[in-house]
Amino acid sequence: MTKLLTTFFSVAISAATLAAANDGATNTFIETYDDGTDVGLWHCSTGVPRIIESSGGNPGEYLQQGGFSTSIPTWASISTRFQPGVPDPYKTDSIYTGDWTSLGVTSISVDLNVIQVATWATDRATTLELLQMDETGFNVNYDATYTLPDLPNPPIGWQTYSFPVDANSPTIPEGWVFTRGDGTPGTDAEWSPFLHRVDLTSIGFYKPGFAYPSLGTWILGIDNIELDFQGGPTPTPSPTPSSTPRAIPRSRPTPHPRPTPH
Repeated sequence: MTKLLTTFFSVAISAATLAAANDGATNTFIETYDDGTDVGLWHCSTGVPRIIESSGGNPGEYLQQGGFSTSIPTWASISTRFQPGVPDPYKTDSIYTGDWTSLGVTSISVDLNVIQVATWATDRATTLELLQMDETGFNVNYDATYTLPDLPNPPIGWQTYSFPVDANSPTIPEGWVFTRGDGTPGTDAEWSPFLHRVDLTSIGFYKPGFAYPSLGTWILGIDNIELDFQGGPTPTPSPTPSSTPRAIPRSRPTPHPRPTPH
């Protein structure tokens, strides 16, 4: 049995989180798709339906999208600030975008399943990309990417991918490639202000700067999208007053073990 998602709906973060004091404790928000929520409206394509499958996840329910062609298979959660006016049914403001600095985001992890491979290449890897747009929503202010080790072969079954963020770091964390919209390098002083407003978060199978063929169609699955955050002082003031939410504690399902990429 499946639940077909063809219309836009949003889930208020307040329904899934509790107010928190900035006590420095590490908190976690996880979208498991097991409780009827669909926070972030993650998607790979706007041209094919998104389906929440009732079984086969890691474990339980999971989000699947397939039957699309692309050279860069990527899951994305997009804010309403991104290209306003462009008819995209999956734009929403959620914990996966917005003010990560005030929230104190320390890391993001996700379980992904490549159910059907279109075209693989030995130089693919898993990359997290964060974008901040300008006030028009059509030009990039900042672009940050973090790429994990190469995946010479398509991953089999559910695999867990984890990325450090450290939104409150006074310097650009190790492993990140951080640039301004014009391609010039971002500075340590710009890192935390950049994460005060994330407009697009994406995780895909590619390495920045590489070209890939677009042959065949993909079927991909996503589950257990986890955001870890830690309340506390931020190195830069928030541009708008906001409270820092705390997620309801929830045990994270143990993912199937995955081989270490080489």
